[in-house]
Amino acid sequence: MNIEKVFSKVPRFKNISLDKVLFESKYPVMFTCKNDNDIYLFICCLVNSNSIKWIGTKTNYDILIAMLENEVTIRNAFLSVTDEKIVIEYNGDKVTYSILKSDNIQKDLLPTAGEYMDAEGDEYIQEIKEFKLRNDNIEYKIQPLINNYIFIYYPAKNVRLPDGCFIEEIENNYEIKFSIRNIQENKVVEWV
Repeated sequence: MNIEKVFSKVPRFKNISLDKVLFESKYPVMFTCKNDNDIYLFICCLVNSNSIKWIGTKTNYDILIAMLENEVTIRNAFLSVTDEKIVIEYNGDKVTYSILKSDNIQKDLLPTAGEYMDAEGDEYIQEIKEFKLRNDNIEYKIQPLINNYIFIYYPAKNVRLPDGCFIEEIENNYEIKFSIRNIQENKVVEWV
């Protein structure tokens, strides 16, 4: 069974792609999907001889990282960000779906309360690294003016800079030095 083919039968998921499988048995049990610019967390909540059912929610990388680092429970990660959840069911032939508010979802479809990912050691280190690189919610630490430069520490390499700016690697982060002249002339940095 191709999850992308099944999910693409839902009108809002025409461009969906399976992203990261976070837990699997004979099939993906917990995984992320990308749909255009959105990231979704899906959990397979029912499998029997007649059908398979998933519940999904739009999420963000901060929540996914916190879940993988055992800072929030799976259920809390699933219920945060938006109140709207999607339930998709596939019987081998037909795909049905419903969009529900969190309050209207059967509790047995939701992740078990109080359960964490309980990752062993660096089990999710690659996923966490990738989610951190994709994360739009980056905080910048700005250092005071030194020798006509402003310093910003940015945790990625993919930055397009105007003339007069340069990057130095500092302890796995990158220090971007902005000339005061560039800032006064309203030249901008484009984060890519």
